[in-house]
Amino acid sequence: MKVLVIGGTRYFGKRLVHYLINEGHEVWVMSRGQVEDDFGAKVHRLKADRSSKVEMTHALGNLQFDVVVDQVCMNAQQALIATEVFAEKTSFYVMTSTMSVYDWGANLREDEVNPFLYQKKTPKNPMEEYAEGKRSAENVFAGQNSFAWAFARFPIVLGEDDYTLRLHGQVEKVKSGAPIYYPNLNARFSFISSEDAAKSLLWLIHGRREGIYNFASEDTLKLGELVGLIEKTTGKKAHLLSEPSEAAWSPFGIPSDWYLNVEKAKREGFQAKPLNEWLIPLVQKIS
Repeated sequence: MKVLVIGGTRYFGKRLVHYLINEGHEVWVMSRGQVEDDFGAKVHRLKADRSSKVEMTHALGNLQFDVVVDQVCMNAQQALIATEVFAEKTSFYVMTSTMSVYDWGANLREDEVNPFLYQKKTPKNPMEEYAEGKRSAENVFAGQNSFAWAFARFPIVLGEDDYTLRLHGQVEKVKSGAPIYYPNLNARFSFISSEDAAKSLLWLIHGRREGIYNFASEDTLKLGELVGLIEKTTGKKAHLLSEPSEAAWSPFGIPSDWYLNVEKAKREGFQAKPLNEWLIPLVQKIS
């Protein structure tokens, strides 16, 4: 199988590329060329800014692919460029989406956000801008007829290889006694490991599964439980603030429950590892 991964040079996109290489597929990676990778001569590389139709078109030339996996589509304009560039170059397109397309809520199912019924919203902050960008991108892909598509909606993806260092930062703050603010320590959150995020994309590719899929560990975690896990592992007491502070605000700071229902993927054969199998070892490893 000939697979192109757009944005496959870091984090779980990089993991996906390694899985594809190990399975013997012909793998192509498109990026801006700003991050070094360890693929060696095992992949073909294309250099382009995915926000530029001219660069994308030039880089791709006459190439065609069985599958395209898009790790870095952030808005409707980028999605529109992709639909135009890949219209006759692939028959299956997988877009990495996000739990952020959903409003706060518990047990969120795929059909609660229908990309065909998208209504534009005006973002009020960077988080809303990110969510709106992903919703609008889904709408563009869903509305075209050139190729089949799948959206992988992920919660926060955690791993030792997380370049954003979200969990790492929380561990360091607890260890150093730096202040942290959570709006609601009783709020339940979904998480998934970077390993399982990559494996879920591979699962979509293998089965050529079309449509929308939520992916996460089936069990959830109260944010207070996450803090307790860090405290137990580090032997330090977290300095939790009772009043909001922008500098101390946790990247996991949510006002109420926000977690995914993953029954659809589970019913069809994919299940991520339970939290206790990977999150506890991860916290221990980075502490």
